[in-house]
Amino acid sequence: MKVWIEGNFAKVSFPFDRQIVNMVGKAGLGMKWNPTHKEWSHPLTYNFASSFIKMFPDVNIDCLEKYIPQKDTSTPILSDYLMQHQRNAALKAAKHPRYAFFHQTGTGKTITGIEIIKNKGVRALVVCPLSIIETAWMEEDINNFAPEIKAVNLWEYRKATSKRKKGILKKQVDSAQVGIINFESFKLMEKELIKMDFKTLIVDESQAAKEPKSAISKRLIVFADQVPYVYLLSGTPAPNSPLEYFCQIRMLDQGVFGSNYYSFRKKYSYQSGYGGFKWKMKKEMMPEFLEKLAQFSEVVRKEDVLDLPERTYRSREVNLSSKEMVAYKEMEANLLIEIDEEEISAANAAVKLGKLRQASSGFFYNEAKEGIQVGTSKLKELLKLLEEIGDSQVIIWTQFRYEADQISKALAEKAVVVDGSIPQGQKIENIKDFKSGKVQYVIAHPKSMGHGQTLTNCSYSIDYSLSFSLELYEQSKDRIYRKGQKNRCTYYHLLAKNTVDATILDALSKKQKVADAILNHIRG
Repeated sequence: MKVWIEGNFAKVSFPFDRQIVNMVGKAGLGMKWNPTHKEWSHPLTYNFASSFIKMFPDVNIDCLEKYIPQKDTSTPILSDYLMQHQRNAALKAAKHPRYAFFHQTGTGKTITGIEIIKNKGVRALVVCPLSIIETAWMEEDINNFAPEIKAVNLWEYRKATSKRKKGILKKQVDSAQVGIINFESFKLMEKELIKMDFKTLIVDESQAAKEPKSAISKRLIVFADQVPYVYLLSGTPAPNSPLEYFCQIRMLDQGVFGSNYYSFRKKYSYQSGYGGFKWKMKKEMMPEFLEKLAQFSEVVRKEDVLDLPERTYRSREVNLSSKEMVAYKEMEANLLIEIDEEEISAANAAVKLGKLRQASSGFFYNEAKEGIQVGTSKLKELLKLLEEIGDSQVIIWTQFRYEADQISKALAEKAVVVDGSIPQGQKIENIKDFKSGKVQYVIAHPKSMGHGQTLTNCSYSIDYSLSFSLELYEQSKDRIYRKGQKNRCTYYHLLAKNTVDATILDALSKKQKVADAILNHIRG
């Protein structure tokens, strides 16, 4: 095999061999065949060079050496405040230029990421949910544990409109060692970020890149290919299917599962379910899949590394009024008719089931997206429960804005809201008020407050309503159950009797078994 560099491309030629063709082609490294010149080519990136050397260790690749990040042979000096699993992760990051740390939420992933940045000593970009840029990364962890690191909020830089403010922030961006940006802004600023010469990429909550068709997944892969050091942090990397690991591992090494998602899916899974819309892993391929996955990742579970109090789960049954039940049954009947009359995908079915979730909370949205109240049975049960809990602080999780409005009006000045309708600056202030004890209750949507927040000032969590997202469900539970929690944590689910509520909770429990099986294998 001959390897050479031509412009910005790596090129390879070799006598025909089907096995090697599969290794370098779309099912492997993703190289393109040029029949005229009888050669394979690929844009020259850090990811490609690293993957090629691992795949062909006996080939002379001197021309690629300068594109390979050097392993740190020295032992890094670690911070005294690190827990043992964080120390182990930092040491592993020193040896591996690209790695995934699947550490359960509440185990201090952000501090692990900061330690990696400190030890690398090069410019780093952190991509994470918007809700944790200030409250988790900058204010709580960098300011407290690594004040010597100069970090800048790139979301604020993108949002700046006046030339004066943009100019001030540009100077901060140019001199910062760490830039922190949310996923949506990363998607819009990708080309500008590439020019900023970041050498390390840390993707916090990397499950945001689990969908191969999403723009965020595609652009993170392109960016990751062009930096030498890439680290993923996630507590729920693949909440729905093992196939969701593909894009995340592709960011680390394009040779592990190949560069093409559909080739990977065809190899490791098969079509199932009505209409063949679902894909399930082939049992015979699972050992190979897990073995490859474990080479580039480690798992830390909370119960293994933290001495935390017990958790209690309780369901409160809500008896809907006759008026609410009639409305619910009518919606249920109409939904069944729709399903019988047309083929609907799982995604579309979830949207339709949203109507039943609304009805179980005593309301529904009309075509103008206005909330129409039918009854207040669930709200009354919530207020009764809060009275029983007493003076303790409580997080109340809702799925619909109408629910949040109802509860907020009932609790008045005792509560703040954190959801998509609240401006980002106000969200941060509302979370601070809850943490400081200024207010007793926070009414939140998991997408707005379900990642990265440490809310150990509170030990009560109530799910007023639920979605089908295991990831959001698990993340929301972990806001109170993490390092620093001293009290027993109690979780309540308000379940309207004879409705879809209990079915959703059961579905989440069954999905959890699938996710745990994969993560437990990586643990060994």
